[in-house]
Amino acid sequence: MKARQAESARKMFKGLFFPKPPLEDLPPQERPKTRRALFRQTFGNYWSWFFAVNLVCYVFYLPASVWTELSLESLLTLETAAFQTAPFMGAYLAGLAACLFITGPMLAGISLLMRNWSRGEPCMRWQTLFGGMKRNFAQALGFSLIEGLMPLAAYSALRYYGNLGDSAGVGYYVLFGFIAIVVIFALLMRQLVYTILVTYRLKFGQIIKNAFLLTFLELPRSFLTLLINLSPIAVIALLLWLLPAYPGLLVVLALAYYALFGIALERFVSASFANRVLEKHFNAKLPGAKVDIGMASESVVE
Repeated sequence: MKARQAESARKMFKGLFFPKPPLEDLPPQERPKTRRALFRQTFGNYWSWFFAVNLVCYVFYLPASVWTELSLESLLTLETAAFQTAPFMGAYLAGLAACLFITGPMLAGISLLMRNWSRGEPCMRWQTLFGGMKRNFAQALGFSLIEGLMPLAAYSALRYYGNLGDSAGVGYYVLFGFIAIVVIFALLMRQLVYTILVTYRLKFGQIIKNAFLLTFLELPRSFLTLLINLSPIAVIALLLWLLPAYPGLLVVLALAYYALFGIALERFVSASFANRVLEKHFNAKLPGAKVDIGMASESVVE
């Protein structure tokens, strides 16, 4: 078992620095036979291009980063006696929602690019990225608006019931659990929604409906994908707990990771998961659509 794992790790690292030819140049029998092999090969072929794309995409997150930094600085300078958590958090989350509102088109563009790369389909980087932004601009802004307002809405609801004190009773805990489920499910749907947006021509409500249904149908895999995407945040939180004397350095390292690589990697992992789900539940029922794209078993639905 250990020898097999070591061999698999060796092949993965070898693929990073000595990638195989693009999948379209390989005969069908030499293409990946499993989704895991497809992920390893496409990641090995395209990971070095993540950095430039990620830096461009991070520009859209700069307002949120600056707003968070300014909020933290103001928090540190406030007098303890005069500080009130509720107004500060309300103002911060409202400003954060405004900053996140502009990220939707960028997420649509990079989702289109990562969808193609995770299938092993070569494409023009910048034309695909900016073309995805332009074509899906309006709907993507709608999704980023929901994404930005959700933390503010959740905090406001919890604060309202929390201020009721003992009179809220069991209702507060029921609401708390309900909000937690909604937020988690929204994070799960986020792994699909932008890929659905850039792949199919659907109305706004249809995209949300299909993302919800597909997330529910693929709940175990969706949870696993979310855990993989959240693992860098978990590592950062663990380091902050283990090394409380270096919070500034760790925060800088975290920002550097997401500025240089993290956004692209999260979108690539989500696109790989979304490709499998959409080909299984959508493409398999559409005559003329492809399934198992980039794999040895790739075929056209008749």
